[in-house]
Amino acid sequence: MDRTQKNAPKPWLWVVGKTDLRRASRATGGPLWNPLFAHMLDTAACAEALWDHYLPPFTRTRLAEAFGGGEEALAKKVVMVLAALHDLGKAAPCFLRMVGDSYRGEDPELDQASQDWRRQARAAGLPLPDDAQMAGAPWARHEHITAEALPRILGCECRRRCGGAGRYNNAAKGLHAAADILGGHHGHIPNPATVQSAYPATAAETAGDGWEPVHQDLVDAVLETIGIGRDEFAAVLRPQRPSAIPLALGLIVISDWLASDETRFPYRRLGTACSGWWKTARDQAHQAIDDLRLKAWPTAPGGWPELFPDTPTPRPFQAAGLAALPTTGPVMMLVESDTGSGKTKLALAAAHHVAQVTGAGGVYQAMPTRASAGQVAGVLEDFLRFALPPGVKAPLAVVHGTAKADSRVHALLDAGEKAKAEAETDLFDLTSFMGLAMSGESEPERGSAVLDEWYLRRWLGLVSPFAVGTVDQIVLGSQRSKHWAVRLFGLCTKTVIIDEAHAYELYQQRLLDAAVAWLADAGTSVVVLSATLPTVIRTSLTEAWCKGHRVKATDSGAAGPITVIDAQGFVTRTGPTEAVPSLWTAIDLQPDPGPEALAEDIISRVEHGGVLAVLRTRVDPCVELFELVRKKTAARGWDPHEVVLLHSRFMPRDRQPLEQTIEGKLGPNPDNKAKPNPSRPKRMIVIATQVIEQSLDIDFDLLITDLAPTDLLIQRRGRVHRHKPNDEQRPSWCWHEQLLHDGTPLHMPKMQVLWKPGIDGLPVVEPPEKGRTAPANLDGLVYSPYPLLASWRVIKHKQGANGLTILNTPADSAELIEAVYGERQISAGTAGQLLDRAWAAWQANLTDEDQEAQARIIAPYDADGTPVRMSQLASGEDIGDGETEGAGLRGIKALSRLGEPTINAIALYQQPDDTLTYDPKGQQATDLRYRGAQRTMREKTLYRKQQTDLMLNTLPIPAHWFTGKKSLPPPRTWPILDHPPVRRSPVAILAPDGTCLSGPLGIRYSPMTGLEQI
Repeated sequence: MDRTQKNAPKPWLWVVGKTDLRRASRATGGPLWNPLFAHMLDTAACAEALWDHYLPPFTRTRLAEAFGGGEEALAKKVVMVLAALHDLGKAAPCFLRMVGDSYRGEDPELDQASQDWRRQARAAGLPLPDDAQMAGAPWARHEHITAEALPRILGCECRRRCGGAGRYNNAAKGLHAAADILGGHHGHIPNPATVQSAYPATAAETAGDGWEPVHQDLVDAVLETIGIGRDEFAAVLRPQRPSAIPLALGLIVISDWLASDETRFPYRRLGTACSGWWKTARDQAHQAIDDLRLKAWPTAPGGWPELFPDTPTPRPFQAAGLAALPTTGPVMMLVESDTGSGKTKLALAAAHHVAQVTGAGGVYQAMPTRASAGQVAGVLEDFLRFALPPGVKAPLAVVHGTAKADSRVHALLDAGEKAKAEAETDLFDLTSFMGLAMSGESEPERGSAVLDEWYLRRWLGLVSPFAVGTVDQIVLGSQRSKHWAVRLFGLCTKTVIIDEAHAYELYQQRLLDAAVAWLADAGTSVVVLSATLPTVIRTSLTEAWCKGHRVKATDSGAAGPITVIDAQGFVTRTGPTEAVPSLWTAIDLQPDPGPEALAEDIISRVEHGGVLAVLRTRVDPCVELFELVRKKTAARGWDPHEVVLLHSRFMPRDRQPLEQTIEGKLGPNPDNKAKPNPSRPKRMIVIATQVIEQSLDIDFDLLITDLAPTDLLIQRRGRVHRHKPNDEQRPSWCWHEQLLHDGTPLHMPKMQVLWKPGIDGLPVVEPPEKGRTAPANLDGLVYSPYPLLASWRVIKHKQGANGLTILNTPADSAELIEAVYGERQISAGTAGQLLDRAWAAWQANLTDEDQEAQARIIAPYDADGTPVRMSQLASGEDIGDGETEGAGLRGIKALSRLGEPTINAIALYQQPDDTLTYDPKGQQATDLRYRGAQRTMREKTLYRKQQTDLMLNTLPIPAHWFTGKKSLPPPRTWPILDHPPVRRSPVAILAPDGTCLSGPLGIRYSPMTGLEQI
């Protein structure tokens, strides 16, 4: 095609797609507006490049089924056309009247360009009404106009949806489905009423004559450019398999976002050949893919020895798991084993195998917490050195709300900038060659992980070929959160590893089940890692996988801790052939003596040496105990650093150094894991909440924990005597000697479990309740009373004559977990009454969680196997984007977890001279300047530092503090800090002593003890 416009550009070429609001085009001498058709071609070119380089074979297959009659080459063209047409609705008076509007402040140059454009466009024949009529034109969102107009333009005569003449044509359902997909490219698929309401925006009787011909010309120009006829295009639109919808929508959205980057796709000028636009767009699209390394995993050859040269021989446990993987097609693998057994290496090796077999584009590893995600990011970074071909660099994103403040992310960004600079100068290849030649080394350079700032934007981290984040990203993909399709698209192109699966609440489990069904339907492989799973969770995950493949599970009847299910639903189990090492622990179940006595007890134990942790369920008792211990140890002359407090109500600026200090002192020897850590202190007390349960690789001589469900107690046991090289220097009081039945002596660690005593020697597990005067326990608001009571009874029942319960993991793990989460426990008397109440409350809680999940879930198939309808995927801005900050009340918004929601505020300190700082001492001045334009490395560095500093000063305020007698003022009433970086964020202004001066009045913050309500 060569639409040169030798005389004058055709009217449809005057439709504006974008204006230079950010002045990026003008900065390089470009025009002030970009033709819509140019942006259409840029987006189509990006879709083509992503298809060729990013999409794995199984994703292309799904799209070919939906948009090409099974033919991939045709489907690629169809998807390119759809990508190009996503903004067709911008050819409407209600959108074009905004050309020249600058929400960033006065812009006389852009305003003049707008006036000139209106005059020239009307002269060229674009049917723009006069300014007064255009100002009053019916309004609709441009993506909804696209969804309404496209089927009619392509031949559908449906009155109900298209506004045309004739009756509904069933053959045009594919047109409507494709149009609705385009209608969702700003995050929410529209419902039929919304689409129909967009008709007046371009109808002749309400918007003026001539808009349908403009749409027709734009569609014809796109079809001609890409090389496909109208009839051929419309005939193959059959997105019947549910996963085709998010796959197509995600691909189109990412193509649009890439093409909207003015630094990569400069604005085009009218008067030049459109064929030149198309060639340039394709070149720029491939360059963008290269720059961002947005390509599927080019797996390195080899197996386990090459992937893990530090442990070249897999354990029998790991070898058995790899041997059970199918040689073709997708797979779901469930791996149940204790901490330290090698689950993560097995999962990564399985992902490498799947990539070799199916072409999977990368890995996403989901963790329960941000801290654990950061830790695993280092593991994946090391893995990529050997899992990528020599010299190949691939993006590794960390995906959660505070990733911008993560030092590992900064290092990856720096590596990306360095690689970019080396590639531009060709210095890298020359110096690498010279270095090897001069040293005489023959070993090639390893693969490596890098990162581009592009992946730090919301939703884009999941598009990175390799990523580590929280499980929240997965569960938000199975509910109508904003851009849920982008989340699913990113996940569906890679292998998904779900770690710590035992740590998720029922609400999350239900959403995970739905997500697994979507992944299965898309042909994606899934690996689930956990300590022993309750049977009900293992079964529900298996059923979800099979539902996605539309098959019934067929169980081989084998036994083992590794479950493998293929695409046909065949279930097999395997496991280690060697005896699993036993981890013996003496559980000391003791009544909680109260904070004063507990403080004296732990100080007396550690006085002459030892490292002890106290894990409290809630923050307030944690802080109370810390204050007591700190006061008492100070009186005895202890170093203040020997007592540490850690919980979730710290700013990252204060919490991260605490975690780094704890892990540096109590983690393994960084230079030689076979030797003790030389930084391990002679004595130390760590008082913390559950934040130390999963995320930190730390080792205590003794752990004292509040009563918790058995699965969590087993998890916590993994923090006791974790690093064997420390055994020789542990104090005698942390060991227990016991003879087995056969007389074998055992030297085992101890873990103390504290419970609150109540009536008849039973624990108090129920939370306060209005009208009930019996003793209460606020821990019952964190964990349901029944699992607490059942866990106490199980441990109590297994006590020996010495009052200790001997735990052998993993041998006892399944029994202990099933005793709590399996059949209901029964007893007589007071115990029976307490069990009855606790059971009833637990079942009610589970029902509530299930209902909360069901109200939000979108699953690919219903219980009968019927595919989800497009109308069931419709959503709107009231659903939200999955962020709970500022929500306070849940409503129907998408949520990744039900627990205590928080409202995240940026906390800044106001000094006596009214300057704002990040720290109470006034040594770190704030940078609140606008840093949107980042054209130089210095500007990028300053922007990154600014965003990092603001993220480090994020304060999580519990939502329940905004209700009740001492309620804080709601965020909408807080004064707005009129600086660009924080203008849209809740901001708390603190005095140097931590008292709040503006915003959430009624809070106080201390870098030592965290956030409190006063």
